[in-house]
Amino acid sequence: MKYFLPVIAVISLFSMACAAETPEQVVKTFFDAYENADGNALVNCMSEQALYDVNDYINLLNETPEESSSFLATLGIQITAEELTNITAGDFVTALFTSSAYSGDLPDFSDAEFGKASIYGDRALVPVTIHGDIEEIELVLENQSWKIVGYGMEML
Repeated sequence: MKYFLPVIAVISLFSMACAAETPEQVVKTFFDAYENADGNALVNCMSEQALYDVNDYINLLNETPEESSSFLATLGIQITAEELTNITAGDFVTALFTSSAYSGDLPDFSDAEFGKASIYGDRALVPVTIHGDIEEIELVLENQSWKIVGYGMEML
């Protein structure tokens, strides 16, 4: 379970599309993006609600961009106030992943095993095993594409 906390805590966020893929492929793409610090690919795998949460956080930071930039810098995340006002969710997540605050702590998912999805209408669960721990990742079908549910800023 401890290996999933960074996924839930970082979480999860356009270079790799998740459209028209199976739930298993989306979860695999998500983990690959996470492991490769590819925020754009990670964001593309997120549900509308999760993406809303990330954008809501960015909007909150933009209420005081100078202060927010200074705060982020104390965490090792280098985003200027000007960059912050124009940043996309994917670029924000990439900045987090490549910062000194996260880059050394990104988990190793190289031994992740992805099980077969259980699909229930517009919902799916994909079991993922890492270091012997099993976690089910929930997905929702949005506009004919499977997207990972929840997490949002908790993913980050």
